[in-house]
Amino acid sequence: MRDIKDALKELSLVHDKYQIDGFYRALHAAESNWPAELPRSIETDLFYDEYEPCGVRLETGLTPLKMFDLASLKKAQLGYRWVNSAESVVLNDDWPHQDLVIMDDSGGGKPIIAVTDVEKTPVFASYDVVECFQVADSLADFILALARLVDIVYGRFNIFDISSDEGVSSIFLTLLSEEVTPILGEHNAARFVDYFYG
Repeated sequence: MRDIKDALKELSLVHDKYQIDGFYRALHAAESNWPAELPRSIETDLFYDEYEPCGVRLETGLTPLKMFDLASLKKAQLGYRWVNSAESVVLNDDWPHQDLVIMDDSGGGKPIIAVTDVEKTPVFASYDVVECFQVADSLADFILALARLVDIVYGRFNIFDISSDEGVSSIFLTLLSEEVTPILGEHNAARFVDYFYG
């Protein structure tokens, strides 16, 4: 099991290395600024205390993803935890109360979800109408795998060179799988890659 602080540090270093939009800040404000309606865990508190993402948008070569800061975390749950009804926003009874959307694609519909009531905060993902599936046993593992993905996409493939008219490069997919499998394990790694490039 990886340490969340080490994983966040690696993501921050990769972010700085490629001068990616946005920044991470350590305000230690999770306790005081956390939306009361939302679940949290030890790992989400550490994430938002030490490396709160501000304006962070990560290119994957296909779909850019945004990370939510504390101020936008509640709004990020709209369409998942809360849904629009005829005249108001209501609680979605089908959404697990412990699930927290921490990332999504720029247009929405591809949530990255922290499961806050399980030790180490496992991470799930979804796209389109596909049921959520696990991509990491812990938030630390997910953040570290994400750092490796960003390093490959930005550093070795110049972002948009990962695909062509024939689809996503098999060289890229092999390299990504080799990097994230030791972190996530075989099954989670396969689902992680499928979420981003399937």
